[in-house]
Order: sequence, then structure tokens, then C-alpha cells
Amino acid sequence: MIFSDNSASSVFFVSLHEICNTSCGAVTLLRTAYPKHLLFFRFLVISLFASSFAYLALAAAPDGRYMPAGDLLDIVRDFQRLAKEDTYRFTIPKDVTGINIMKATLTRLQDYETKNPGQFTDIVQYNRALALERLREYDQAAALYRKVSEIEGRLGSEAAKNAEILDNFLRIFDRTIPTDDPFKYIAGLDEKVAAWNGLIKKHLGTPYEFLARLEEERIDRAKVAFVEANRFRLKEGNQLTILGYSQLITKHQQSKNYQRHLLDFGDFYITLAKDYAAQYDPEGLAFDFNVVDQLAKSALKFYSEVAQTDGVVEKLEAQAKIEATRGYLEKLTRLNR
Repeated sequence: MIFSDNSASSVFFVSLHEICNTSCGAVTLLRTAYPKHLLFFRFLVISLFASSFAYLALAAAPDGRYMPAGDLLDIVRDFQRLAKEDTYRFTIPKDVTGINIMKATLTRLQDYETKNPGQFTDIVQYNRALALERLREYDQAAALYRKVSEIEGRLGSEAAKNAEILDNFLRIFDRTIPTDDPFKYIAGLDEKVAAWNGLIKKHLGTPYEFLARLEEERIDRAKVAFVEANRFRLKEGNQLTILGYSQLITKHQQSKNYQRHLLDFGDFYITLAKDYAAQYDPEGLAFDFNVVDQLAKSALKFYSEVAQTDGVVEKLEAQAKIEATRGYLEKLTRLNR
């Protein structure tokens, strides 16, 4: 390919085309370029290849946030920042990968300890205990705290104090509850609630307050579940269950489980409506539609409250329950005509 001295631009564009569209474009360029332009085209070829490799290297570099944590300081820093969150009011935080930060930290600490045996044992064990207690594994956490307390270092005294607190937690867990009588069983649950409430007052403003509130809430919910399961054996069992749900949602309005309690309360009203429809044939004369309608409206009130709350995972479930309840009422209305 031959060009005159006045066709430098033609050489430039044709050569660029050859670089982009032939396997030996760079060689072709050097062969077709005139000596006066040879230095320029050599520089152009080197620049194109250098920029291409730089782009590929940049594109291949992973985001540091998603790289495995290899430094203990990185692991502990991210964990400590989130470990003090109120887990009674909010779900356990997630790390940048969307994993439960407590579980992720346990895995990372195990990986660090495997790669660096014997290094910073007190820090590794202390943070592992902290993650376990936030996951409500109090026995394992207390055992690790006691190990750290035996190691000389600034974490020893703090670990000993935490182990003592968790021992108090475990003593409440280990209390036996009579199971031969339903009223004695409920009384035993009430004693546990009182004990957790005492720890809440003792540790106000600390993460142990949040954990104690979680445990108190679990006992309160267990009481309602027990009454609901035995409502046919108890005098006024349905009314006792309604009272239990009412106390539960009043006491734990700040809980992360509040919407779940509302849905469960609504479900119980639907259960009562279905019990009534099973007892009295909707197509018969004894069936009173107003009874079912009032029960369904009580359920819809709780479902609607959850459905109107943004940012909760129960919202879609509540919306589905509203539609299901309306469909159930429509069915009974047609049968009762």
C-alpha cells in the first residue's frame, strides 16, 4: 500500500483500521508507515497496547470490601462497630456480603486462627465469645470468656465480668418448670419472666439489657402459645388467649418481632372464625354470620396495621392474609344466603 507525502492522514486512518481488524495489524502499521511518521506510529501502537492492559488489570481488580479479611484488625473493627446494636429492637446486622455479622465473624476468626495459630489468642477468643453471646449461645460464650480471663492482658478483667453475667443468664435457663399441672407451668414461666426483668433493670443501657429483653419476650410468647394450645382444657381458654396476645403486643411494641406478634394475633381470630364455621353449618339456620364477620374484622385490623408498615418483611405476608380473609368471608357469605 503506497501513499504520497500528502496522504499522512490516510495512512493514519487505514493503519488504525488494520490494527483493529487484523491479527497482525501492528506489523502492518509499521510496514506501511513512512519513515518520517514511523516514530509517531510506534508510540501510538505502544500506547494502545498499554492502555488496553491497564484497563484489563483495573477491571480484574476485585472490590476490597468483598475480599476475605486476612487482618485481625479488619475483622474486629467491622465486628465491634455492629456488635453493640440493639438486637431486641432490630435484627442482627449484616456485613457487606449480606451475611449475619455474628456468624460471619465466627467464620473469619476461625480462618484467621487457622492461618495464624497462637497469635493474639485473647483477642480472637474474646471476640468469638462476644459473637456467640449475641447469637444466644450463652454456655459456649461463658466458657470462652473464662479462658480469656485466665490469659494475662487487658481483656482478662472484662472477660471475667462478662462470664459472670452470662452465668446469671444460664441460671435462669436452668430453672426447672413443673409440667404436671398447666397452672404450675404458667407460674414457672412467670417466675422466669420476673427473673429476666430483674436482669433488664440491672443492665440498663448495655447490650445485656437487649439480650435479657429478648429472653423475656421469648418467655412471654411461650406463655401465650401454651395457653392457646390448651385453650379447650382451660376455663375461658379463648378469652385467656386473647388476653395473652393483648398483653404481648402491648409489652413488646418496641420489639423487632412486633409485626409477627400482630400477625399471630390476627391468625388466632381467624382460627376462632373457622372453629365457629365448623361448629355451625354456614348453610344452616343456626349460623350467625355477624359472629364470623366480627372475628374476621378483628383479624383484618391487625393484618392491616402490618400491611401499612413500610420496611418490614412481614408486609407482603400481611397483604396476602388480607386477601385470603376477604376471600374466606366471601365464601361464607355465599353459603349463608
